[in-house]
Amino acid sequence: MAQLLITIAASIFLLMGAGHGALTLRDLKHPRAFTPPDPALRQAMEQSSIRLHPSINLWRAWLGFNLTHSLGLVLFGAAFLHVGIFEPNAFASSLLIQAVAVLVSAIYLVLSLKFFFFKPVIGSTIGLVCFIVAAGLAYA
Repeated sequence: MAQLLITIAASIFLLMGAGHGALTLRDLKHPRAFTPPDPALRQAMEQSSIRLHPSINLWRAWLGFNLTHSLGLVLFGAAFLHVGIFEPNAFASSLLIQAVAVLVSAIYLVLSLKFFFFKPVIGSTIGLVCFIVAAGLAYA
């Protein structure tokens, strides 16, 4: 049962990251997902540099942030998918692995509640609950 829960949780994070990344990559050529509804605002983003580095415009930085955010979700999901499929005993025997799964999932949930919309909240909640129950089963 724990192996299934780990696999479900990991798959959710992996799919959320892959979907987010695909939408962001599409926005490189045809902005629709992460662009402001007002085209003038995106134009202003493209014409505004960031203070950290004047050659980077705000629109490029925004797309880069979204891509790295996607990468983080994909790597987290892929790592725990590997654990769930090939190393379920490592999860059951390692408090560190369990803590990372629960802590990172909880952080994604908090970030989703604070900054995003209901779909990431639902996905993060399901993933977190699956990891918590899987960790609990290790001590049952």
